Order: sequence, then structure tokens, then C-alpha cells
Amino acid sequence: MQTAWIIRSAADEIPAKNGVIVFAAGWAGSDELVRRRPLPEGYDFLCLYDYRTLPSPEETANLYAWLEPYRTRHLIAWSFGVWAAGRIFGESPVGWDTATAIGGTPRPVSDRYGIPERAFAVTVRSIGGAGTVKFLERMCGTPEILREYYGHRSTRPLEEIYEELLSLRQQTLAAPPEAPEPGFWTRAVVGGRDAIFPPEQMRRYWNEAGVPVKVCPDMPHYPLYEPHILTSCIAPDETR
Repeated sequence: MQTAWIIRSAADEIPAKNGVIVFAAGWAGSDELVRRRPLPEGYDFLCLYDYRTLPSPEETANLYAWLEPYRTRHLIAWSFGVWAAGRIFGESPVGWDTATAIGGTPRPVSDRYGIPERAFAVTVRSIGGAGTVKFLERMCGTPEILREYYGHRSTRPLEEIYEELLSLRQQTLAAPPEAPEPGFWTRAVVGGRDAIFPPEQMRRYWNEAGVPVKVCPDMPHYPLYEPHILTSCIAPDETR
């Protein structure tokens, strides 16, 4: 896994900050997704991406140590970042004021709770060339949102993101299936027009886990075209 601070305060400046936001990007993502867009004011901002391997115990401990000094902490995870965040922070002593899962579940490859296994296998076979373009079109839903995405698209090489995809398949399918549970998640956001993670599968997982779900009827899989999405994700949870 790779980490990138978009905004980071010196240690003696942290008490004056509102807190920290951790964004766990999806497959093929990078810090470029968020580096050139408006971010919530008053917060430090850390991006996690590239899940070819998850952090070692030492790296995980360092990550926890980075977050511990902040008085408020918010987690926003998208797509496969939901699964990765669950693995990274599942045993964390650092708590979250809000933890929002967007367009994903902790069971990302699943015939019941995520991307059906057959559909995921087709994606693995088709990535590269025209297959990648078609995937991005489905991810964004409209030409306008696709153009917005291209303005923030990761420049990671195709070989690297394909390796990540193969690794994610191996890691997610190797884990024993677990029944839905809330964990540290405080809410989930589901796009009604998500063509990557079937909306009904995501709603089923979060409803069975007992996590409040907000359905955005017009949202495709890619959520960051919506200019206020990150700010809305750190708003207080009224259900808690």
C-alpha cells in the first residue's frame, strides 16, 4: 500500500486543526484523485491507495501513530478501499468520529454482497486497451462525469494497476466469508446507477450489517464528480 499526505500539519500545529480525514481510494486509484480538488477546510488529509500488498504490522503501527494525535478522525473509503480500510483498521486502537463507505462493501467480490465473481473475472480478462475505456465509461456513467474523472485520473502504469487487480482478486477470495457486521462503519453511500458494484448487493450487505445507508439515485460508481461529497461524508452522524 502507498500513502500520500495531501495536507499535513507539523506536530505542534495539530491541536489547532479540526482533525484528519483519511481517504481510502479504490482499485487503480492514487492521490491524484483528490490532490487537485477542493477539500474540507481545517483538516489534514491522508490518501491510501495501491493495495497490491497491505501494510506490514510495523507500517500499520506507524499509520496508527500518525492518526492518534488528532482530536477528530474521519474515514472515507471508496470501492475496493472499503475492503482495504476494513483490513487495515479492523484492529485499530484509533477510533473514528465518522467512517463512510462509498460504492463498496467489505465483501467486494461476492455473488451476494459485492461484484459477482463471474463479472469480476470478466473485468480481469478485459483490462487493457478498449476494455479499460469501457470499464471507465461504466464507472462514470455519463460523458460529463467521465471528463471530470479524466481531470483527476491516476497516472499509475497499466501493468501496475493490473497487478493490483490480480492481487485484490487473490486477497479477497482467499479470505473466509464472514457474515455482515457493522465493524467501525457509521454509514454507507450507495449509487443508484452504480454499474460496477450492483446497488442491491451493497444495500443487502449494509442492511444486514445494521449500518445506515444513503442511496443517491443518480450516482454512478465514481462519486467524486459531486463537489461536496467529501464534506458531506464528515458531517456528524445523526443516527449515532
